[in-house]
Amino acid sequence: MAGMSVGGLVSGLDTNSIVAQLTALEQAKVKREVAKKENAEKTLEKFKDLQTRLGNLANKATALELPDKFNAFKSLSNYEDYAVVSGKEGAIAGQYELIVNQLATTQKVSSGVIDSINTSLNKPTTLTLSTSEAAQKSNPLKKTVDVDISAGDTLKDIVNKINAAEGTGVKASIMSMANGENRLILTAVDTGSKGFTISESGGTGLLGQGGLGILDYDNQSSRSGGALLALHGGVATEDTKFTDLNTTLNTNNIKNGDVVGIYLPTQAGAAGSGAGWVTFNLFESGQSKTVGQVLEEINDSLKTAGANVTASINSSGEIVLSGDLANDPNLNNLNGFKIQIGTLNNGASLSDPDIFSAVKKDLGSFSSCDAFANVLNAGQNAVYSIDGIMVTSQSNSDDKTITGTVFTLKKVSAPGMEPIKLSLEPDMDSIANKISEFIEEFNSLMKFIDENTKSSIKEEEDKITGKKTSTRQVGVFTGDSNISALRDNLKRMLTSTIEQISGAGDGKASGYSTIYSSAARIGITTDKDGSMKVDKEKLTKALNADFEGVRKLFTANGFSSDPGLKVGNFTKNSTTGIYNIERIGGTNEFLVNGLDSTAGGFKSFGNLLTLGNGISFEISDSFTKGNATFVRGIASMITTFVEQAKSSVDGYFKKSEKTYQDRIDSIQERIDQLQMRVDNYTARITSQFASLERSMGNLQSQTANMMSTLSGLSR
Repeated sequence: MAGMSVGGLVSGLDTNSIVAQLTALEQAKVKREVAKKENAEKTLEKFKDLQTRLGNLANKATALELPDKFNAFKSLSNYEDYAVVSGKEGAIAGQYELIVNQLATTQKVSSGVIDSINTSLNKPTTLTLSTSEAAQKSNPLKKTVDVDISAGDTLKDIVNKINAAEGTGVKASIMSMANGENRLILTAVDTGSKGFTISESGGTGLLGQGGLGILDYDNQSSRSGGALLALHGGVATEDTKFTDLNTTLNTNNIKNGDVVGIYLPTQAGAAGSGAGWVTFNLFESGQSKTVGQVLEEINDSLKTAGANVTASINSSGEIVLSGDLANDPNLNNLNGFKIQIGTLNNGASLSDPDIFSAVKKDLGSFSSCDAFANVLNAGQNAVYSIDGIMVTSQSNSDDKTITGTVFTLKKVSAPGMEPIKLSLEPDMDSIANKISEFIEEFNSLMKFIDENTKSSIKEEEDKITGKKTSTRQVGVFTGDSNISALRDNLKRMLTSTIEQISGAGDGKASGYSTIYSSAARIGITTDKDGSMKVDKEKLTKALNADFEGVRKLFTANGFSSDPGLKVGNFTKNSTTGIYNIERIGGTNEFLVNGLDSTAGGFKSFGNLLTLGNGISFEISDSFTKGNATFVRGIASMITTFVEQAKSSVDGYFKKSEKTYQDRIDSIQERIDQLQMRVDNYTARITSQFASLERSMGNLQSQTANMMSTLSGLSR
């Protein structure tokens, strides 16, 4: 049978056994390396387990790392199908009554008819799209996104490119009709009358009538910052009388003799030259005019002045100017243009910047918006009342009217329906439970690390001889200084004092201090076995006594003693500490810690200041100089630490895992080399013993022949 050998038939030696024993001596070297590899693989497996457990801790910390995540509120609504309330950073307990008059809708526009979606339009250009509200929160300086369109792009390609652009405030689609006509549909990402903007550069006219037919280049549009609302609820229309407007706190204070004043940056028509006011009476024969009547008078006046512009009111109650705004000599691109309602100061000249003794309604600054050729749906703002006070919102989730409180509107209140009653109360038990779960996960991780780093002496007694032997048993991480450092860092983050909020030194001067500046102060202490324990009663007491202080202990947050200076966004790279901000003269240029933008590597955009490390500051017009603090609390420090450790480029885990895997690969290489030597050795000695058997067989054969010959001779 192939592969079968029987040793020692000639010599009488058990050569197979001898070969096996000699091979076993060499194979022992291989087994030792295999054992090393298995231990290394166990270490790598434990290391991956460590990553999972650390990730679990980070997940628990993430629920506490940002101020709005740290919040937990009990919210109630007697009509959840109509409106609900929730709380985030800065929210306070409250009870509210709402009436929903109008929901916010999304702007949607259409192109002209396009014959084919797969035929090149041959109009290379660069589209500039406004960014969404979410994108602007992430990066306040990024207001637009550019999308490059090549000559060979089809309608389908344009749609794909717009949708692939990150952070755009618009989404694109294609509507194909049964008659074969196709249209590009652009839909705003955000709701509200603000909608989105789109423009192009390159001069190929892709958006105009010779291309997609989206924009009307002969006209521009601009809308007021304020809105006209009606006393009965909802927005004003052309039929609303001025005495029925909601001018202040759900009341009307307009009286006979009041006027609408329009301030023109220049006056080029019959009204004369230079800046000045044009006024329109709100009453005729003692009776209040309607909004529509006054708009008609305004349009007649604009026409007389030679303006190719008309004024109207939209579904959000905003005044909209449409026409040739860019070239109208009266409007000067609306730079300084304003509309106000109030009582005239009899001594004032119409050329004076201020002519009212009392301004009863200011429509605010006007912002430009695109003049679309085909509007399928003009986005409108939500309108609702809070405790009888009318408010408007670009979104159906209004987080701007009351700090920290989010009103989510779902349905318009039915006629005669009672107010929607909402309540918001802090849920301290829920927050305490989140903190306790975080500590439990922390203890689980620490226990895992300790069990796999400790070493111990194990004593065994021989049952026959009674001799005792001692052996040292080690964990897979025993002696690994990196794992020990990891454990120490995590323990330090949990137990250290957050100096910036402790009231000590610069922390007190930077704008906030609390007695709850360490975990021990809120009832999280080290137990006898080294684990962390939570005194739930003490923790809840701390939350009730100084909720903001406990929140700052855990979260990444910023604060300032100067009301004109506010910490805005920040990133994982933002550096904690105190920042001294100083305005340079009366400009929008600043010094940060004594450095200007060139030396400090930061940017200012209006009154928004963004540093190279990602932290930004919101600065008021009246601000001159002050300090702001950015601090990372316990949960933020741990999530940032884990994120950096898990970095795919140079993170601790990536490098350590590679080290373990390299070690395993190196051991496997030695195993392969040793096994090859063993196999070669086995083959060599097997061949030698086989040669010995053959030699002895030949010798025996020769001896037998010789004896046979001698025997024949003797006869």
